[in-house]
Amino acid sequence: MAIGDRSDGVLLRKLPGFRKIFPFIMRTRTESVIYHSQRLKIGHALAWLDRANAGREKKITLFHVVLAAGVRTLALRPDANRFVVGRRIYQRRSIDLSFVVKRELSEQASETNVKISFDPRSTIADVVDRVTPAVQATKRSSTSSDEKMSDFVTKLPRFATRLIFWAVRTLDYFGWLPASFIKGDALYTSVYLANLGSIGLDAVFHHMFEWGNAPFFVVVGKRKKEPVVNDHGELEAQDVIDMKFSLDERITDGVYYATTIALLTDLVENPEKLEVPPDDLPDPFGLV
Repeated sequence: MAIGDRSDGVLLRKLPGFRKIFPFIMRTRTESVIYHSQRLKIGHALAWLDRANAGREKKITLFHVVLAAGVRTLALRPDANRFVVGRRIYQRRSIDLSFVVKRELSEQASETNVKISFDPRSTIADVVDRVTPAVQATKRSSTSSDEKMSDFVTKLPRFATRLIFWAVRTLDYFGWLPASFIKGDALYTSVYLANLGSIGLDAVFHHMFEWGNAPFFVVVGKRKKEPVVNDHGELEAQDVIDMKFSLDERITDGVYYATTIALLTDLVENPEKLEVPPDDLPDPFGLV
């Protein structure tokens, strides 16, 4: 590993100065965030799900499609798989998706984070095979490593808790955090997703965390019928979902973001494209 690189990222040394200076002008994710709302027409995707799930033991859900589309999008659009730490911009070494799992659908049930790494060539079937057992294992468990750590740290005196957080942030700034710590923290991730549709809620804009290095927060809303203009210019009711994006502006430009979100939208609306691996993948490290 070269000097300046991290266990989870490669320092982008050859970026234009205009891009390198952004983390000094906008020091935090909170002041760098931009928001985008996207409506997706999912009628075709729902029909595809009905066909794909016929006779299938591990059922594919719409959220699986969103996750698989996210993996494929990051694989094909690697500039979106970057992050900022310590006033520097890094290319992430892996494709990681994090999301919340609620152990039961009740107000009293606890929830925890799940973080999964994916092969860039993953198909929708590969994603289902990775996600389903991880979610089932989480729901069966009574606690998780991050819950145990949170319980331990918050039982300490406040000065000790603050000291621990200061130490972690300092190590993170200089790229010295152990790989094991980063691997176990769901906020060190390519994208953090919240599936509010699973509990019958519509999408909202998620806040950005200063902890970790996640540059994307994506919220998926509930399935609903809304009036949409069809290909013939007629107004009709169609199945749609809304997705809300909170993005760190520092890692790439607006045109690249727009094209990336357009690709994600197309893959969710046409999930048959996720049935096979991508033909060719760009080298995320070839331009740096």
